[in-house]
This record gives sequence, structure tokens and C-alpha cells, in this order.
Amino acid sequence: MLDASLTYLRDGDDAVITAVIGGLLLLASPLVIPSVLVLGYLTRVVRRTADGDDAPPAFEEWGELLVDGLKAFAVVFVYSLLPLAVVATAAVVSLGAFVVVPGSSDGGAGAFLGAFAVGIFVLVAGLVALALSLVGLYVTPAALAAVAESGRVGDGFAVGTLWGVVTKRAYATGWLTAAVVVLAGALAIGVLSVVPILGTIAGVFVQFYALVAAAAIVGWTWTDVRPVATEPSEPESAERPAV
Repeated sequence: MLDASLTYLRDGDDAVITAVIGGLLLLASPLVIPSVLVLGYLTRVVRRTADGDDAPPAFEEWGELLVDGLKAFAVVFVYSLLPLAVVATAAVVSLGAFVVVPGSSDGGAGAFLGAFAVGIFVLVAGLVALALSLVGLYVTPAALAAVAESGRVGDGFAVGTLWGVVTKRAYATGWLTAAVVVLAGALAIGVLSVVPILGTIAGVFVQFYALVAAAAIVGWTWTDVRPVATEPSEPESAERPAV
């Protein structure tokens, strides 16, 4: 699966054009809409590979691409929101402590105990935020695949269904493989960034290539771990067949 992912985009009919468009969109990602379009393209990759079509999609039907990207963005945003909320809470408590604790009427001992309590709280909050971030990183690909398949954003938050997916060994293997590809791309970007400007630009195209390869892995993995839809049984006919 790893080898296939690294040649997935390269073996496409319009590999160069797709890579150029994807890289340019990533370069313009600070404008938000281009990054949403990239998410839409990655969603198409997941959908196609999950359905057994290994031909990379082209950048076309931009309206649908934007809709797919917005759905994916909503999933990614929500899964990253909870850790950020924990960190924000810890920051607010810490800031409040700097204002309140120095004025404590208990003297130095009271100030020390207050600062110690705040420090423990911030440490625990940091650990909780880290744990939630790791859980979010692990579940997000499955959530994106579920949304890519059905087109419904709510399927990305169907906890019971997703739990049955992310607890499978095949999903863990696919997730690790995709993570290796993304990390390898990040390392390559770090090396290329040594060269001013041109290296940074080249790194963006490498990043797009790595993201597409990871999306293909997620799609192939989803084929093996996707929930099996149970068709409702047809009601028996009220009429007895004629004998």
C-alpha cells in the first residue's frame, strides 16, 4: 500500500497538471478558499480509491469541489476545536492567576499555594489537550472518509459507527502508513527549505504530493474497514400467495 500510494498521482493521465494546480492552491492557502479546494480534492481521492477507482481525479467541477472541501473543513475544524478550547481555558485561568494571586491577603504562603494549584491545573489541562489532539488526529481520517462516502457531514461525528472503524487493526495500519507518508513529506520539505524561495516553493508541491498519497491510503483502508450497511428487511406481503 505504501509503494502504491507513492506512485498514485504520478501514474495519472494528468499528473503534472494536477500537481501544478494543487501546489499553486497550497501556495495561495492563506486566502482560505484555495485550501478548502485542496481539501475537496483530497476528499475526491478518498472517495475514488474507496470505490476501487485508482485513477487520480482531475481538478474540475469546481463548485462541487468547493462543497466537498467545506464539508471536510467542518470535520477538521470540529475535531481540532475541543483541544483548542482546553488550551484556551488553561490560558485564561493562568492569566487570571497572575492578576489575583499576587494580591492574596494570606501573604506569601497563600500566593505560593495559589500559584502551585494553577500550575497543576495548567499541567493537567495541557496533558488533556495533548490527548484530545492525538485522538482527533487518529479519528479524523475515518471521519473524512465517512463524509466522503455519504456526503453527509453528520456521518463524520457518528461516534458509535466510527468507533467500530477506528478500533480495527486494518485502520490502525492504514493510519500509520498514511502518517509515515505525511512525515516523510514534511522531512523533504525541511530539506528543500534550506534553499531560499525556490526550495520553499518546491516544498509546497512535495506537500501536495504527500497529502494526495496519504488520502489514497485512507481510501484504500476505508474499503476494508467501512461499516457494512444493513438493508432493512422487506415487510411480508399481507396477501397470501394463491395456491
